[in-house]
Parts: sequence; C-alpha cells; structure tokens
Amino acid sequence: WRTVPVDESVLGPQARAVVPHIEQLFVKAPKRLKDDEDRDGFERTLYLVRRRFDVEIRRRGLVWEDEEPVYVASFSSRTIVYKGMVQSCVLPEFYLDLKDPNYTTQFVIYHRRFSTNTSPRWPLAQPMRVLGHNGEINTLLGNVNWM
Repeated sequence: WRTVPVDESVLGPQARAVVPHIEQLFVKAPKRLKDDEDRDGFERTLYLVRRRFDVEIRRRGLVWEDEEPVYVASFSSRTIVYKGMVQSCVLPEFYLDLKDPNYTTQFVIYHRRFSTNTSPRWPLAQPMRVLGHNGEINTLLGNVNWM
C-alpha cells in the first residue's frame, strides 16, 4: 500500500482544484497459481472484488454529484492504470513513477481524449479501467468494414 508519488504543481488550475488523493494497493497472488489459466481466474476474482467494492461505495452513500469520492482506476495483477485530467505532455511530469528509471514495463498504451459532451472529471479521464476508446465503440462488423 502506498501513496502514489505525484507533482501537483504541473497541473492546470482546473485539474489542480479537483485532483484526488491517489493510493496504490498491492495484492499478492495465491501461491497456487501455476500458469496463465490460473492467472485468468485470479484476474476474474480481482475484477469481482473491484465490482463489489463499487457496490459497497454506493450502498454506504459515499457518492456526491454523480461522482464517487473513491474511484478504483484498476485492480489487476497485469495492468496499472495511470489516469488524470491532464494534457499528454504533463502525464509523466505528474506521475513521478513514469520518470523513475527503475520503473519498467513491456508496453504502454496511451490514449488522450478530450470530452465533447461532458465536463472534465478525473474518473472520466482516459484510459478507462480496461480499455481506451474514442467514445465510439463500433460493432465487429463495422470495424471489419473499416479494414
């Protein structure tokens, strides 16, 4: 468990006024996990725990103005989601982990989206918990036709 190191001074005034406190929780996988199939089961369990957490937040009334005071950006043994109401050039300046040479990854997915029909809010910032998208999720047939 740790507070994620950030530099709020790089944020614009609107983002700085509503920046959340960001924590990171580490969950150790059970020793019985031997292969990717077992890991998939663990991922499902983490997903269900996160969903239950969301239900409990709402049940206990820990919401205001359609926004949760507690928001779980990701809960996975495979991915870490860094999200924020920031411009692309500011993301590595805000999340200090992203500048740490000891912090490595096999790949990164970065998605920038400016909302056109909602007011900017931290939970609405891309990426979402599992995927980044352009706001228009098409059918498989629609995507195949574009190829």
